[in-house]
Amino acid sequence: DAKILSGAIENAQKSVESRNFQTRKNVLQYDDVMNTQREVIYKQRRQVLDGEDVHAAIENMLTNIVTSLVSGHAGEQGKLDREGFRLATGHLAGALFSQAQLQELEGQVDTLSADELTQRMLELARENYDRREQEINTMMAPLFRDGKSPMRELERVILLRVVDEYWMDHIDAMTELRQGIGLRAYGQSDPVVEYKREGFDMFEQMIAAIQEETLRRLFTVRLKTNEEIRRERVAKVTGESGGSD
Repeated sequence: DAKILSGAIENAQKSVESRNFQTRKNVLQYDDVMNTQREVIYKQRRQVLDGEDVHAAIENMLTNIVTSLVSGHAGEQGKLDREGFRLATGHLAGALFSQAQLQELEGQVDTLSADELTQRMLELARENYDRREQEINTMMAPLFRDGKSPMRELERVILLRVVDEYWMDHIDAMTELRQGIGLRAYGQSDPVVEYKREGFDMFEQMIAAIQEETLRRLFTVRLKTNEEIRRERVAKVTGESGGSD
């Protein structure tokens, strides 16, 4: 019957309901971020699973990787020095480029602009990829008598594998980010805004990593042929399952 007590309870209920509503609203916004990213990844997976030719996507990956490496290490004058070139391309030795090719390019760095260097690197990378495709097609031709290109099939298989691996790791990383993002409120930051910003950065990093790893595997994969395939027992026979003769 006390009005002051009833008023206090009502205010408390409104406060709790408002907080719970904001929590549910944030959860929906977190889910929207993941749904947007999921649509991008699943669209690419569907293209692979439906048997679409992904060679154009592979060529775009090659262009993106080389362009971003050069532009990311170019100085204010739009040129790379030799140290910057080694930092940008050192991890690509034996994959997109041979060690000899990188040494030759390093000797030309002083005389080439960033754009000219990018074009030269792209030409070499495409030549290496074409050479790699000829090797794969020659090796696997006996297994593809229906006219399909072995390299096109290999591109699909490797791309699907890499996307799945990196996407699963990204989901775990986003879950960890979501669990701790609420603490940003203590620093006067909107957790939802921070989650969207960092989630976008993480997604972009994942896409770049997928592109580089896909190309690395395509350039370095080793195929085994004419090897004996043996069936081996995978279940241990016990007294209960062994049976008679």
